[in-house]
Amino acid sequence: MELTPMYIVSQLLVIIYYLIYSWTFHLKDSNKILIFGIIATIISSISYLLLNAYTGMAMCFVAIIRNLLFTKSKKSVFNLVLIFILILFASIFTFNNYFSLFNIIATLLYTYALWQKNTKTYKLLGIIVNGLMIVYDIYIGSIFGVVLISIAFVNSIVGFVKENKKTD
Repeated sequence: MELTPMYIVSQLLVIIYYLIYSWTFHLKDSNKILIFGIIATIISSISYLLLNAYTGMAMCFVAIIRNLLFTKSKKSVFNLVLIFILILFASIFTFNNYFSLFNIIATLLYTYALWQKNTKTYKLLGIIVNGLMIVYDIYIGSIFGVVLISIAFVNSIVGFVKENKKTD
């Protein structure tokens, strides 16, 4: 990994992305989670492009479509299956090696988490998704990605614990 201007910009975008993404684990409204997710994902896709992480970039495009679809219409089983098909289709063209699977599985799980109306499920699956993304960011060489997804990992745990304490 060279400290080129593109790499530095990618890391700045990663910082912005994770600030927005981490905040979603403290929101209670699923539509707000989706809207902030769209903004964060656009930023993330540009970062992946700059890092030549094409599976990550493709999953971001699917995530943007997913979030738009989930905010504009009912979260139906049809919509969930449609997004899973888009993930599969995008994966076929961008699959690089088994490390790509970490991003693909994370996108599948996060899609399912967003499809749920229960924010507890979102926060629980967020823990797993963040763990998978730590591995993917290590693979693509995103230093700030690793550091910040680790913080998001902690935020997802804290958000999950806080949510469970309120209902006890």
